[in-house]
Amino acid sequence: MKKGIEKSLSLVIPAHNAAKVLNQSVIEYYQLFSQCMEQLEIIVVCNACTDDTVAIAQELAKTFPLKVLNIPHRGKGNALIRGFNLASYERMGFLDCDNPFSLEKMKQMLQELDKVDIAIASKYLRGSFKHKKGVRDSNLRRIIALGGQCISFTVFGLTFRDTQAGAKFFRKTVWQRLGKTMTCVGFDFDIELLYKAKKHKYSIAEFYTPLVKVEKFSTVRVKYLAGMLYRLFKMRFFG
Repeated sequence: MKKGIEKSLSLVIPAHNAAKVLNQSVIEYYQLFSQCMEQLEIIVVCNACTDDTVAIAQELAKTFPLKVLNIPHRGKGNALIRGFNLASYERMGFLDCDNPFSLEKMKQMLQELDKVDIAIASKYLRGSFKHKKGVRDSNLRRIIALGGQCISFTVFGLTFRDTQAGAKFFRKTVWQRLGKTMTCVGFDFDIELLYKAKKHKYSIAEFYTPLVKVEKFSTVRVKYLAGMLYRLFKMRFFG
């Protein structure tokens, strides 16, 4: 068993045009993690926003331990790299800005970092792309998840059920080693992180974490898939 690490968390929230969901999610995340963490910072990275996301985040920062970054470059990976580079604490991670998961499961994932280096969520049971209670992703999200699973296995040798779920936590030492090498700036970020973590023999635990509500907010678009594939293959074979 690995030595325990201090009860602190730097939580990064990538937020592109998230004005409708950000306020409630930050409140819910703070209420949960402030109870189980001695130190907490929430880093909201507003990337290429054209709505009121930045103003809402700045207003939240008056009440909660929030750092707000406003960057011009769109992309989940862009936002996460900037956020993690600013993180202070020994536990780090990110969650989607619409909070679709069971927060109790998120707490369990964090606790697992006393034993492993990385804890990731999986929305799917093995062999299924449906949640047993009927709550499930949009068709597009399921297609991307299935594609990510196929690519991560055939090209990168990863056997995780769900590489794309928006909930991952890890030790700061993982980012200190891998952060400077990250090149994927979109939703492909997750596969690159897991691939490089496995190469460096970090231990990874996967948690079945079903959705507790329908994800109505999404920045996933079909047009991004070509860029994701290009960056992944370039990283794998020419990086």
